Amino acid sequence: MGSVHEYSSSTGKRFYVSYRDENGKQHTKGGFRRKRDAQQWIAETLTAMEAGTFTDPIKSNSTIAALAPQWYEAKKGVSKPTYMRDLESALRVHVLPKWGRRKLNSIKPSHVQAWVSELAQEKSATVVLRAYGCLKGIYEMAMRDGLIKVSPCEHITLPRKMRKQRTYLTPEQVISLANASGEHRTLILVLGFCGLRWGEASALRVEDIDTNKNTISVHRNYVRAGREHVEGAPKTWENRIVPVPRLIMRELAKDIEGKKPSALVFTGWDGGHLHEQSRHNNGWYAKAIRESGVPSLAVHDLRHTAASIAISSGANVKAVQKMLGHKNASMTLDTYADLFDKDMHKVADSINDVIEVSITSL
Repeated sequence: MGSVHEYSSSTGKRFYVSYRDENGKQHTKGGFRRKRDAQQWIAETLTAMEAGTFTDPIKSNSTIAALAPQWYEAKKGVSKPTYMRDLESALRVHVLPKWGRRKLNSIKPSHVQAWVSELAQEKSATVVLRAYGCLKGIYEMAMRDGLIKVSPCEHITLPRKMRKQRTYLTPEQVISLANASGEHRTLILVLGFCGLRWGEASALRVEDIDTNKNTISVHRNYVRAGREHVEGAPKTWENRIVPVPRLIMRELAKDIEGKKPSALVFTGWDGGHLHEQSRHNNGWYAKAIRESGVPSLAVHDLRHTAASIAISSGANVKAVQKMLGHKNASMTLDTYADLFDKDMHKVADSINDVIEVSITSL
């Protein structure tokens, strides 16, 4: 229950409300010029208590800028350096300039929706979703800490990412590209047929190659984080064993012969990690594309090519998921839906053959 009381101030008559929260703690709030304003406030507050959405006004006075560092540091402990670099940029460029000085309880869903819609007019869906995700994450932390009960980031209409048209090479084209890559021939074969990420291949060491079982053990990743390159865990934090075609393993075995177990498999000109190549400059990868005559594609697209070859060879979703290191099979299906759709026709043809044999035997 709550009550309204009158008091005198230097500016005249005012009203304050007295009420108890869900835990029985007494609270007061003053400054109302009219009694009906105080009555309306206490009515809304009591209704919020009954609905479980009441928030202590003092707690919810925290600003977005005050909470952002705490949220960022919590994410930093469980996220990859490259991801944290993107979050830092989103906070600095899009979130804090807009919301930094605003108090938690001053932002409404309509405000967030207007911001998202405006941002989507100028920026890509990826940029918008990342900025929105930062604000939503801060509010989720505030809810867990009991600072607020409801987040204004719920039920927001978000832009959709457009699915990029991918370029898939044929096995013959992968070999042509590899043959034009000189000393990096084996690297291209591994990327195009085994589906490793560039950073995973760059971090491979001789001890990760099992020539007897024809497998590669992936448990490191070499990526750029800001102005530096760092070696850490794979993108999804999960180690995995990748099967290697015998012909590719034969090439790998030649390359690692005589090397120490801790030595890098693929190296740059200085013997260190090999940095990612671009198709748009005069590096060896761009030259190999031109010389081989294959369609121009980014290095990362060789990973998609490996998935395409595996699927066309009859690999099921689970096998492709494990090969690529996806978190779950649904991610693999979402990423390569177009390839699995094409594969469905092969399934229908195979079933048709079984039916024809069955009919013939009757």
